Amino acid sequence: MAGSSKKAGSASVVKKTNTPNERKGLPLKTKTVVLTESGYRCAVPTCRNILALDMHHMYQVAHGGGDDPSNLIALCPTCHALYHRGTISADAIYAYKSMLVAISRAFDVDAVDKLLFLNSLAKDALIISGDGVLRFDRLIAAGLAGFDPKANNGNLIVTYSINISDKGRLLIEAWKSGDRDRLKQTMAGPLPGIASDGTLPPATQAAPKTKSKK
Repeated sequence: MAGSSKKAGSASVVKKTNTPNERKGLPLKTKTVVLTESGYRCAVPTCRNILALDMHHMYQVAHGGGDDPSNLIALCPTCHALYHRGTISADAIYAYKSMLVAISRAFDVDAVDKLLFLNSLAKDALIISGDGVLRFDRLIAAGLAGFDPKANNGNLIVTYSINISDKGRLLIEAWKSGDRDRLKQTMAGPLPGIASDGTLPPATQAAPKTKSKK
């Protein structure tokens, strides 16, 4: 039966429910924190839908999961259903959450979408002014993007190309893969908000496994 537990030695094996069983009436403040973290978009990097969003409990309600923002992630109804059908794994959900927490703490709420946008472009496809470069300044400082001068009309009109760096591309690929180990390895190094060994924010760590009652 979905959502039931089977004993395996001294520990219980908790099954994932097949359909969403979300707690109703979450405080507006909690929803705002989670939605702001994801930029009011679905947290799945290959989706990023903005039309409708659910509050998904990573450690499920059926198993005692709480309503703290660290246990919640914004998913569109389609991705939410894909999770409960097993198409999107629980490990991938934690990887998506880790990326959002790390980037939003290190930069600003739209940094993730800026990286996804740059990742979708061909080299030198984005040509902007000097003022435009400043919109990517923190990503550039972190080595996730770079810029090169393209034109200088006697210092009257100066333009630059903005491109995602190799480091930025690896980070996006690790995020999309939903592999927490790969994401942690890619984040290792001088990325603001991340420990030097690549340790992810503690708020994204998985909830402890449920122990069986004696």
